[in-house]
Amino acid sequence: MKNLYIAFSDLCSTWLTPIVNLWARIHIGLIFWRSGVAKFEDMEGTIELFDAEEDGEFALPFLSAEPAAYLATFGELILPILLVLGLFTRVGAAGLFVMAAVIFFFIEGNPQQPHLWMIVCALLTAQGGSKLSIDHFLFKR
Repeated sequence: MKNLYIAFSDLCSTWLTPIVNLWARIHIGLIFWRSGVAKFEDMEGTIELFDAEEDGEFALPFLSAEPAAYLATFGELILPILLVLGLFTRVGAAGLFVMAAVIFFFIEGNPQQPHLWMIVCALLTAQGGSKLSIDHFLFKR
């Protein structure tokens, strides 16, 4: 029984972990990428969403509207690319974790599920890109 479990564990570590890691990177990356593209296509509207004086949906208490809109858009366009490619995976996942945390704690009534994104991003930050990533080939130990 012990040998069977060890064989199953080795199989999961060798094949399943890299596939699930890639799947998680693509899934989270697409969520943020789509949001970034939508923001980029209408930057004026995006700035309005972050404007506290206009009762913007995404108004943040610690950052004015224009920088917040540009930072969010930039982050949602660059970090998912890093994540999907598995290039500096931990940096991309940590950045998206921070964005998800800001959404979770500061955006009222958000129908999406940023707490789940935070869990996936935290796991990717801890685990890195796994074997199916550029990181694996660049930074083999």
